[in-house]
Amino acid sequence: MPRTPPVPDPPARSGDPWTDADVKRWLVIPMRMLREQGLMAGAGDALIPTNRDTPQATFDILAFARTVLGKGSDELRAVTTWARIMAEGGDTETSIAEWCRGWGWKERSFYRRLNRGIARIVEAKNRVDCRFVSRR
Repeated sequence: MPRTPPVPDPPARSGDPWTDADVKRWLVIPMRMLREQGLMAGAGDALIPTNRDTPQATFDILAFARTVLGKGSDELRAVTTWARIMAEGGDTETSIAEWCRGWGWKERSFYRRLNRGIARIVEAKNRVDCRFVSRR
């Protein structure tokens, strides 16, 4: 049986707002775990790990990203592609360049969509947290 990667504890929310780095980290973790185990779709499209020892919440950030960015959106595609490439541990720049060529995207557009998607997730996480509504 393949070794299951350790599941990190959720981030300690010490009253600080979510940052781009927080969201990126928590998007890579489930992608890394998906390389060694699978998911099932439960009621309401809930993502359920096939390994019962894995906390179900590990994959919540992926569902949250899909809710915020929209199923099939360019931002969601950029965010999940970036997280998958980072989880693989390969050469990120080369992999993204290859992916962009294959899908007909310009790299600059990829990174613009990635950054916009991450920013929208950060804003939504902080809004849900109710303590960090952006002041405009």
